[in-house]
Amino acid sequence: MLLWAIVIVVLAAVVWQDFKNRAVYVWIFPLLAGLAVIQSVMLGVFSLAATAANLAIIVLQLCLLNLLMYTRTKKWLMHGEQWIGWGDIAFFAVLACCFSTVNFVIFHVLSLLIILVGALVAMAFGRFSVHIPLAGGQAALLGLLLLADYGQWGRRLYIDLDMLGFVQ
Repeated sequence: MLLWAIVIVVLAAVVWQDFKNRAVYVWIFPLLAGLAVIQSVMLGVFSLAATAANLAIIVLQLCLLNLLMYTRTKKWLMHGEQWIGWGDIAFFAVLACCFSTVNFVIFHVLSLLIILVGALVAMAFGRFSVHIPLAGGQAALLGLLLLADYGQWGRRLYIDLDMLGFVQ
């Protein structure tokens, strides 16, 4: 319970820093990943294979996105951090430690869509921003998800069986 609460507080710090300063302290990402792994081990649901698969999905996604950006703009994705920051990529790695593979893919895709729609709505109401706080938005959504799964302390995030029944 205490570890779950600490994870929520650290996620809130990521949200605050990313939305306020557009930067997050670098030490928060390994701390958050470590807390997620410790929590999943304590719950008895940690899977190194799922974490490795999640990281492989992130690497594949970033490689394809990098190639796409290079073919269109002749600049690499991380050149000058115009499109995506290192903090966003570090938070992707944190997310890889927080979910089973099916739940990770679902959360990752839905959170990206929700953040994109949120940014478009903000622009429609005159709140134009060059930068979208991706890590902060995903941290907020993960925090809300953990609060919604309060009774299980995040255990359901690591189990695909509940989600597979929902998807089919």
